[in-house]
Amino acid sequence: MQSSLFFSSNFPSVPDDEIISELRNNFAVEYGSRPEMEQEMSWRGSLNAMKNFVSKSTAVFMELKFPIGLERADYLLLRHGRGLVVEAKGWKNYRKLDEFSVSGDSSLHIDPCYQVENYVSKLRNFHTAARTIDFDGVVYMYHTTDGDKCKVVYNGQELQSELQLLPDQAATEKDIMAIEEGSFETGRRLIDYVQANIGKILEDASVAFLNAGFGLSEEQMKILSQVMNALAHQEPVVFLVRGGMGSGKTLVALALLFESIRRGYGALLAYRNNRLINTLRQVLGPRFAPLLQYYSTGSMANFRGIGERNFDPGKLKNISLIIYDEAQRMTRDVIATTMERPLTSVYFYDEEQILLGDEAGTSATFSEQARRMGRRVVEIRLEGFYRVLGGRDYDHFLNSIFSGNIASKPLQYDFRLFSNIREMLRAMEERKIGEDSARPPKLALLASFTRSDGRKEKRRVFDPEILWLMDEKTEYPAYWTGKKDPLQYCASIYGSQGFESDYVGLIWGEDLVWRGSWTIQPDKIMDGIGGNNSLKKLAITAPERARSMLINRYRIMLSRGMEGTYVYCEDVPTLDHLRGILSETPGISRN
Repeated sequence: MQSSLFFSSNFPSVPDDEIISELRNNFAVEYGSRPEMEQEMSWRGSLNAMKNFVSKSTAVFMELKFPIGLERADYLLLRHGRGLVVEAKGWKNYRKLDEFSVSGDSSLHIDPCYQVENYVSKLRNFHTAARTIDFDGVVYMYHTTDGDKCKVVYNGQELQSELQLLPDQAATEKDIMAIEEGSFETGRRLIDYVQANIGKILEDASVAFLNAGFGLSEEQMKILSQVMNALAHQEPVVFLVRGGMGSGKTLVALALLFESIRRGYGALLAYRNNRLINTLRQVLGPRFAPLLQYYSTGSMANFRGIGERNFDPGKLKNISLIIYDEAQRMTRDVIATTMERPLTSVYFYDEEQILLGDEAGTSATFSEQARRMGRRVVEIRLEGFYRVLGGRDYDHFLNSIFSGNIASKPLQYDFRLFSNIREMLRAMEERKIGEDSARPPKLALLASFTRSDGRKEKRRVFDPEILWLMDEKTEYPAYWTGKKDPLQYCASIYGSQGFESDYVGLIWGEDLVWRGSWTIQPDKIMDGIGGNNSLKKLAITAPERARSMLINRYRIMLSRGMEGTYVYCEDVPTLDHLRGILSETPGISRN
């Protein structure tokens, strides 16, 4: 079974050792290492608590995988048309710490009620099996009698009573295949959900995101819990949250912002990206737009960002928390200045998304500047990959394009190559026409910063005509909220970082080409943003650094599509090389 680490339609009859062996082997295949002893002991404990109370008519999935992120549900118990998610907790000591977290046997965990509701909500909102199967959930705490926030059972008899509510008819082959062959579909996009539900979110962000299928994972929820605890104790802690592309940094940043406000704390969310901040301000509306601020504006706004010399500190009088998203784009001076603000601070960053030569948002620089100010630092690593279908597998596939290592693309992700841009545009149009008209997929075009700079010449593609998006206050918000034709305009790397779409068409230019290895062509680069620190300048003065930054730019653009990415290559040898990679990778779509 691909959907879980173990499956049986005759669960009570399978020996425990056989189940553990299969779980262990499938875990190693899935994650590249053996499970820790603590994990195996947890499996054995739950088997002892489950097997005598699950009937032979119940199909059992253990460690049901969610393809977006690293989450797994302990059990899915399936009968005809009904599925029950069971989170089995063998803690002997349980203590609720706050609204989101608990202490289980002296270790910090996400609240199991939130956890099971999160899994059920994701299945209901995003899994294709929800068309024929109703999902519910329960927490089974088989060594304690604590916890009452949700439906909790404490012994086998109570679990058996819950199972008696399921249909008498056993799960059919169709039911089982609905889980096994079904897929998670990105039924809504975060930015669209926020725009349509800002009232619900401000009333209770955690519940609103949870019910919509955007519930935080355990690693994400721990960040929320720790930051809220620091605010409650008025500690100016510096949280350094490092996460790769698609790890959910923006979702956690928004959850922190809204949850802080709900609890009565003044909070700001700060960016450098003027295209992203203007789009989010439009999404939140005029009442809440002031919650979004710049941490860096540069000379265009007379250095008035939160981390710059002309910012008025008086504006932070009623602020307890500042959240810096995309903080890898901070310069050293901006980092130093933000560390001087005596507030609880959260820096979300990814060192592999640095775009310009003077950007210094690295773990080493943040830690150094925090120590200089005597600030207490908490470093956190987000390991999940949540944006796209296939999750971490797609991340590995992207890495393989540039590393030379072979990694399979997840079958559910739609990745295609094109030698003709009209064919790519036609394929994207077909996606829109072929999908459910009630909710057509969101499309977007991204392009390398080549051919034209958008100033003297606004056309990026001449035939058919495709224009650069330029105005950050009007064009970008309109484009990313679906008010502009997505196939007549395109965004550069600066207009794509922080955004997402269902399907992305990428115009791969002649700046990064394959000539036996990945090679930059300085004469093709039109990106002069940043002056001496620009990609164009670095391609001449520091070519290896420029090459690394350019590879990172393509990885960013290749990870913006949640369901699929279509690539048109303007350089033929590069296209041939990519096709060669794909010929060694099963399950790839090629044109």
